[in-house]
Amino acid sequence: MESLAHHTHALTGLLVQLLLFFGIAGLVVPSLQRMRVTPVIGYLLSGIVVGPFGLGQWADEHSMLRYVTINNTNTVHLIGELGVITMLFMIGLELSFQRLKELKNYVLGLGSAQIILTGTVIAAITYAFTQNTAMAILLGASMALSSTAIVMQMLQEYHLSNRDIGSLCFSILLMQDLAVVPILVLASAFTGDSDMSIPLLLVQSLLIGVAAVTGIYIVGRVAMRPLLRVLSVTRSPEWLMAFVLFIVIASASVTHYAGLSAALGAFLAGLLIAETDCVHAVEVIMEPLKGLLLGIFFLYIGMMIDLSEIWRTPVMLSLAVAGIFLIKTIILFPLCRAFHVPSKRAIEASMMLSQPGEFAFLILGLAAATGMMPRADVQFFLLVTAIAMAMTPFMFKFAPWVSGWLEQHSLGGDDIPPPPVEGKVLIAGFGRMGRKIADTLESQHIPYIAVEYNLQLVREWKKKGYNVLYGDATQGVLWHSVGAQYASAMVVTVDNYAASEKILSAVHREWPLMPTIMRARDVCDTQHFYSLGAAHVVPELEESSRQLAQALLEHMGMRPEEAFEALRIERQYEAYTPVSTHD
Repeated sequence: MESLAHHTHALTGLLVQLLLFFGIAGLVVPSLQRMRVTPVIGYLLSGIVVGPFGLGQWADEHSMLRYVTINNTNTVHLIGELGVITMLFMIGLELSFQRLKELKNYVLGLGSAQIILTGTVIAAITYAFTQNTAMAILLGASMALSSTAIVMQMLQEYHLSNRDIGSLCFSILLMQDLAVVPILVLASAFTGDSDMSIPLLLVQSLLIGVAAVTGIYIVGRVAMRPLLRVLSVTRSPEWLMAFVLFIVIASASVTHYAGLSAALGAFLAGLLIAETDCVHAVEVIMEPLKGLLLGIFFLYIGMMIDLSEIWRTPVMLSLAVAGIFLIKTIILFPLCRAFHVPSKRAIEASMMLSQPGEFAFLILGLAAATGMMPRADVQFFLLVTAIAMAMTPFMFKFAPWVSGWLEQHSLGGDDIPPPPVEGKVLIAGFGRMGRKIADTLESQHIPYIAVEYNLQLVREWKKKGYNVLYGDATQGVLWHSVGAQYASAMVVTVDNYAASEKILSAVHREWPLMPTIMRARDVCDTQHFYSLGAAHVVPELEESSRQLAQALLEHMGMRPEEAFEALRIERQYEAYTPVSTHD
């Protein structure tokens, strides 16, 4: 009975936490977003309120507060880490090995220089105050890294992920993820967890890491394509999601046990799937999961902020947070310029990456557990890290203003203008009609992207040079991933009426001004599509009958232009005549 009661109590606690989180994700954050508060800040504020330093500190005195607070931050942190892993996987999906090769100078050169120089400066300042070499080196190394989770999420919110500033930030963040290995080796050496020398530890860790990455790459290249091909034939999103989650967690586990970042393994899995034809279908099913899990991570960061501690030492905390932002910005800006990054982009990237990252929590926790750093100092730097991460969204808003002001007054106008928007056409469905439209567009040198849900057709027509992708065209997330915001028009050629209606609704929900040309069965469907916002609708049966009628009129002696004009008048008449549902 006692075990049953304990199980029931544990289940109740878990259900309360889940209820609270989904209430925040489904009610609080959307409400704040309507007030122009970004989701990241919404989760951070919610974490402050429901966490152990918010309402949670009075939960023991007032039992009702237990149902609206979270005191077990460990569970929240673990689930939040899954959000970071999922996000890195999604980043991998949007890249390719070829694109990664193009970024190697930023990853290896700029990223390495930023870590070494920033870590050295912060370590020197720390040593000047503490006279503790080990503490100074570890604090400098951990504070040199930035928050991959928050920066990449903010880049997406500001639609910067696929632009030059997004590639620059991602390159530096990727190198920082790789730097986790030597930093953890240093931590092991300083805490006395290993009898090996630091050089031997580094070599051993690097060999294990290289073996893990190589293993993931080889197994993924050999097994990924055939397995995804089999799953795509079933057209079951549940099976595809289960397989993708298996790949992500397996890759993350391999790199984690090899001493690398778990997120790096997920990133490699994303890169491998990005080389297949199923990449956009995978993006569609994983996007909502990523958002929810990342929300839990941001909630955890909010829970780490103790407002009472801020009131206790406001000056020191303010100086420490401002100092971190200032040091990292001042160091990264000239490094970016040395790598020929335009000044405007350099100052924006420097400010966006100026916060410490989630890795600092791990190092600070290790320092507290081993007694390397006094607990009061650990709490202080934990708070500095959490506050700086929470302020990152404001840095994203502030960065363009600062870069614009500096460009006008001192930096000069050496930025490369953004590339012109390409007026591509979107084609939903790539059967015979879709291919005919693609042929016409190619003959006029008009770029297009087609989406088809039949993987066999996609593979067949891709081999013949058509720009066709595999995915479910009824999902608005998919059109986001192919850059629908830059398209000039869309044509829907699928022969399924219900699917056509879903596609039109999904597209117009996101881009209400997108000109959409629809294929319909008859005049009744035509008027319905017009009522949903279609720019032009072509009814198949009517058009076929008109072509037959035109051929008949010409055969009976009417000139072609007269027959065409007669049918044009009929089209106009039918377009404004209500269709009877009793026909």
